[in-house]
Amino acid sequence: RIIQTLLGHFFCGEYYARFVPTESVSCPCGHPQQTRAHILTECPDFDAYRHHLRAASRTLSLPVLLGTKSGLEALTKFVVESHAFSKDVPGGFADHG
Repeated sequence: RIIQTLLGHFFCGEYYARFVPTESVSCPCGHPQQTRAHILTECPDFDAYRHHLRAASRTLSLPVLLGTKSGLEALTKFVVESHAFSKDVPGGFADHG
């Protein structure tokens, strides 16, 4: 899923808008557009896991998170724990409750 996240080829509204127009583009949190940036930086469904990302970039800079060794290590922890960008649950989200 890390490679998919880097390439923008993963299960979320941003992807669906381009490749699967029959799928909803909104985020389960209520945000109208589910994007990689939304999931990584602001989606409340992932607040509990965002500390991994902040360890690499306090400001959640996407160039740092997606383009540096420390950012990729943090991204890996975030994705593994949160199940972000996964299709194994509706909307690409695991049960965070």
